[in-house]
Order: sequence, then structure tokens, then C-alpha cells
Amino acid sequence: MFYRLERSYVEEQARSTVLPGVVRLREQREALTRQTILNAARELFAERGYAATPVRELARRAGVAPQTIYATYGSKAGVLAGLPDLVDQEAGIVELFDARLDTRDPVELLRLLARTTRQIRERCGDVIKVLRSGAAVEADVAATLREGHRRRRLGVEATLERVSAEGALAGHLTVSQAADIAVALLTDDVCEALVDSAGWSYDEYQDWLTGTLVTLLLGAP
Repeated sequence: MFYRLERSYVEEQARSTVLPGVVRLREQREALTRQTILNAARELFAERGYAATPVRELARRAGVAPQTIYATYGSKAGVLAGLPDLVDQEAGIVELFDARLDTRDPVELLRLLARTTRQIRERCGDVIKVLRSGAAVEADVAATLREGHRRRRLGVEATLERVSAEGALAGHLTVSQAADIAVALLTDDVCEALVDSAGWSYDEYQDWLTGTLVTLLLGAP
């Protein structure tokens, strides 16, 4: 009996010292697998379109078995639904969110909003184009695009709540109304018209967007 209790204690101690590292390693491998699959999807969806990309080809490009795709994301639609997470990572959204928490300056908060939009378009424009072009014909793509828009709206509202808390929002605007205006300015159509069609640089686009947000949303100093 004592031996069994002693052995149980030793095994428990071994798990407490070894398993956390093993778990971290497994989590790192799983994260790397997810990232690899999403990168492959990004390439293939841009090359072929979502509908024309079979899971077996996605697996081949990612260097994994098809079963790994299903085990990780459940389906091709699940991979597609993971693209907003890839966009957030590639565009540095977490870092920009942290920067927003470090300032109370209303102009800087709006500048960070413009910078967020710029970095999404500049670094992940290929993903955005895939989603926009496919949304009209593929329900799964449309759902993923809506998720991206939902995240954008939440980010805008959170930023404008902080602007309002500083008493800097134009007096005639509610936070919701200000968010409506900001979301309209941040649409992909505006960026495409200025950068893709008119040939503006991303620096010029970001400066214009910041200035326009400040002019329309902030009260007189």
C-alpha cells in the first residue's frame, strides 16, 4: 500500500514538472500547424479561389495530411473562418490595441485607428480581396467577411468610447453615430479608390484618413 502511494506521489511530481513543458511544446506545434495551414490557404485561395481549392491540395501545399486539416479546423470552411485571425496577426492588431491603451490623446487614438486600417490593407490586401470577391457567390466566404467587418466595428467603437471618455467627441455625435462615420471612411472601397485607383501611397492614405477622422469626429479645441 505504502509503495503504491509513494509511486503515485512520484508520478504526480513527475507530471507536475514534466507535463507543463510537454504541453507548451504541443501547443507550439499546434500553433505552427495552424499558421502553416492558414498561410497555404491564403496562397491557394488567392490563386484559385475558395471554391476551386480542394482540401487535398490545401494539405499538399501546407505539407500536412488531409486528416490534419480536418483535425485542426474541422473543414475547409473552418480554415476560411481562421483567416481573420491571420489578418489580425499579420497586421499587428494586438500591438496596435496595446498602443491604444497607452494613450489618452484623442488625435493619437484616431491616428492609431487609421494606422490599423492601413496595416490591414497594406499587409493583408490579398486576403481582403479574396474575401470580397468570393463573398457574392460563396456563403462561407460571406460569413468570414462579415466576421472581419464585425471586428472592425468593435475596434472602432472601443476607440471612440475612449475618445468620448476624454470629452473630445464632437458634441452633436453619439459614439454610435461617430462609429458609423468612421466605419464608412475605413471601408475597403475608399482605400481602393485612393491607393489602387488614384495611386496614393499608404502614407498619404493614412495621413488623409487621420485628418478626416479628426475633422469629422472631434469637437473644436
